[in-house]
Amino acid sequence: MRYVLAFLVLNMAFVTSAMAQTPQDIVRWVYTSLSQQSAASAQGLDYLSSPGQRHQFFSRQMVAFYQANESYGDDLAGACVDYSFAIPGQDYDAAEIARTLRLTSIKAADRLTIAADFSTFGQPVRVLYEFAAEDGFWKIDDIAGQGFRVSEIPCAAKSADIAAVPIPADSFCYERDNSTLRLELTNSGGARVEIRSWQSNGHSCFAQLDGATVTGGWDFPGDLGCSLQLRVTGQEGLDVFDPDWACKRTLCGQRATLEGLSFPRSSQIDCALLDAGR
Repeated sequence: MRYVLAFLVLNMAFVTSAMAQTPQDIVRWVYTSLSQQSAASAQGLDYLSSPGQRHQFFSRQMVAFYQANESYGDDLAGACVDYSFAIPGQDYDAAEIARTLRLTSIKAADRLTIAADFSTFGQPVRVLYEFAAEDGFWKIDDIAGQGFRVSEIPCAAKSADIAAVPIPADSFCYERDNSTLRLELTNSGGARVEIRSWQSNGHSCFAQLDGATVTGGWDFPGDLGCSLQLRVTGQEGLDVFDPDWACKRTLCGQRATLEGLSFPRSSQIDCALLDAGR
């Protein structure tokens, strides 16, 4: 199974590296990935906004926009947009973009804007990526360029049936040493955490709890006084707390513990990797 995971990691390295880095690194990946020898659908903003990835990188309002726009299928005349937000025009020189790319961070209140400046066929271009903190993570909440701003583009789904499709829960997965964590969030503020941790002398912990959002993270009540806590760190990682080791008594072996487990942002992986490893 380790060999299977290694193969998947090699094939998805460009995805997991984007997920594990800062907003500036994510925007840089949008443009530098265009030079990779891979299918166009696996590059740039098109990949990050694809149905299987967008919940990791985009806010709920951006996800809703993409879903509504895609409801028109091949009917480009009726769709909300028929152009790329990342690069003006249908043609570009990936090497020129990578060579001229300059990124600037602009912090304001609870938003972070990454300005991407580059040239395409000698013409200067600036695209703004506005990130907002959502569920404890920076996510792309708006994109603006010459003559457009996504949040100002009216976009209704083609049919009421499509408009009524709920946005699924966001899932965030981590793997560090011999421990894994999966966090699933719903629009209503609910959450579910699953932790698997293999520790000393074969002892392990397994937690699968439902909880709710609190300031700074999430709380997950369990049996017999257990109340597992998950908190977002200053570097956008996740720390696990088990006050009084109450959860250890029901969820862990004798020499294993949940208290002190830590998953930095660099340990975040695509949830498909966890599923493949089981």
